[in-house]
Amino acid sequence: MRLHTRYSGVALIVVMGLTGCSSSPYQSEDWASDRELRQTEIKKLTAKAEQHSADNRDPLEDAVLLRSDSVSPLEATSVTAELQAIADELSNDWHGTPCRCQVRLGPRYSFGGFTYPNGTIVVQAGTLEYLDTRDEVAALLAHELSHLWLAHHQKNELQTGATGLVDLAQAISIFSHDDNARETTLRIGGSTDALVAAAGFTQWNREQETEADLLAAKVLEASRYSPMSMVALLTKLSKGKNDVPIAGSAYEEMGAAAANKLKNEETEVSDSQIQKWISSVASDMSGREYLSSEERRQIVRMVIYDLDGAALARSFSDMQINVDELKPVTSLKKIDNYEPTSPSYAELVDQALAYEPNNLHLQLVKFRTVLARKDWQQATQMARGFIQRPDATFSALSEATRFLDQHHEVTDSERKSLVYEAVLKLAKLDLPDAYVADQYYLSKRYEVPLHDMLNQKLCEAGTGKVNVRERCELAKQALESQRSFYQTLAEAGL
Repeated sequence: MRLHTRYSGVALIVVMGLTGCSSSPYQSEDWASDRELRQTEIKKLTAKAEQHSADNRDPLEDAVLLRSDSVSPLEATSVTAELQAIADELSNDWHGTPCRCQVRLGPRYSFGGFTYPNGTIVVQAGTLEYLDTRDEVAALLAHELSHLWLAHHQKNELQTGATGLVDLAQAISIFSHDDNARETTLRIGGSTDALVAAAGFTQWNREQETEADLLAAKVLEASRYSPMSMVALLTKLSKGKNDVPIAGSAYEEMGAAAANKLKNEETEVSDSQIQKWISSVASDMSGREYLSSEERRQIVRMVIYDLDGAALARSFSDMQINVDELKPVTSLKKIDNYEPTSPSYAELVDQALAYEPNNLHLQLVKFRTVLARKDWQQATQMARGFIQRPDATFSALSEATRFLDQHHEVTDSERKSLVYEAVLKLAKLDLPDAYVADQYYLSKRYEVPLHDMLNQKLCEAGTGKVNVRERCELAKQALESQRSFYQTLAEAGL
């Protein structure tokens, strides 16, 4: 039996085990027929959203989360300004004040956006290629603003509903899909926490996600935009699987990503490791239920059809966004058609960097291409540059230290100095659970004072999650044998 076939069965079992009955009014048989029920629920959401206060919230405080989640926004100044203007307009129409938020343009060719706790909203650049009107853009932003206004970002809710998923990114997303991020995390042996966070989304249960959809419809009704654009957006999520890199549910998406990885088998991921990962996902998300985009579309459509006829009759407006500024991302949409070692692959990456040479996400794409070609000299130069950047992300720092630990292209003293600097920067970021083993190893091997003594004790005691204990044990073995920890991980299939 082929690995990816066996995996599909495992994924199906997990999904079935995690999908159960729900008391949600949105899923009741009465939702479509009982208008009073719908109006009661909408009044509750509206009242809660109107109580929202942006006091003590500063989007700039999300910077550490943006760095740790490897979101290196594109410059694309005119596009970013247009997105910010729409968010401010929606907030003015709803609250009477501009949005206490900052809209950024994510560097990935994927469909969706996500929101950080203090008001940073990231819309992935690829999204705008799949939207046809300004109203659909407004619908996406209204959905993300609704998460903020309904306080879905509160950490206590995250910890209750998704234990272990708050370590790296406390982001709320409509949908996001990034195979490269997931593959890289698998390659570095990251935990489920990192795997989910690296993909750019923290998922929510059906009430929270549907609440954001429903409130977004009301926000659109209060604006000049058509509420029907919310249906249009969810329709594209539902029917775009063949053309848009998205999936109908979080489990389906994760399953597809891992299955594709097993088919390609370009990295050291064993069948047992995949099954461990699936078990971990089931453990972390037990009891959680997530609606497909088609289900969400049906639920929100009922509420939209209840709205005022004049609002429903509004015409959709032109996009009015210069998508040519998105070429650093859109030029990469065909990159998976080529091998990372091929000249065509490298050419596409270089073309993207020509538009935004300092974008860290694009530089990481190039770094992985350089590693695939085994150009250790250029890889060394890039690793050095990553560590010295003031805006270095978790991915940049972790991949640079991983490379330097395995390859001795610089003197021992320079390698020690570079890793020392990287570990100190990493200590300031929100890190995934499993990275405690990396911190433990790197601080010991390169004589860096470890600030988090609790993590050191956890590693030395061999406690914590199974995957953390396994990595910690390998870290100890690497230190005792004076070998590279990351080489040891590769040999262990982690």
